[in-house]
Amino acid sequence: MTDEPRLLIPALGGLYNRLAPVTEPLMRLCAGLSMAAHGYVILFGAREANIAFFEQAGFHPAAFWTVVTGATQFFGGLCLAAGLLTRLAAVPVLVFLLVAIKFHAGNGFFWNYLGFEYPLFWAIVVFHFLVRGGGRWSIDRAIGREV
Repeated sequence: MTDEPRLLIPALGGLYNRLAPVTEPLMRLCAGLSMAAHGYVILFGAREANIAFFEQAGFHPAAFWTVVTGATQFFGGLCLAAGLLTRLAAVPVLVFLLVAIKFHAGNGFFWNYLGFEYPLFWAIVVFHFLVRGGGRWSIDRAIGREV
């Protein structure tokens, strides 16, 4: 007896088995690059608009929190994407996302109403890498060291 479910289309089993090893590294790469892109925009793209947002949202001093948030997303995202110090990088990114969840909670769940759905989704993805580490095809694995 196996824990694996029986496939409705057994012929796909080989394809699934061949693709399985790339799913986690692909998820790490996409999550990290997405996070880094958001951080880049905060730091270098629309910095003044982000400072104004943080000011209006009550995060004082707004310029400081803009840099902290942008740097957390940018550098944390790059580390996640590369699988470099993956667990360590996941901690500040997860803290940032938990603050975002709290910030958006007053708007309900759904992201189309600026609720907490989107930051919750990303928090779960980042939590996965906090627990599992960089995994296959990460710099952490290549150097044989993980936090």
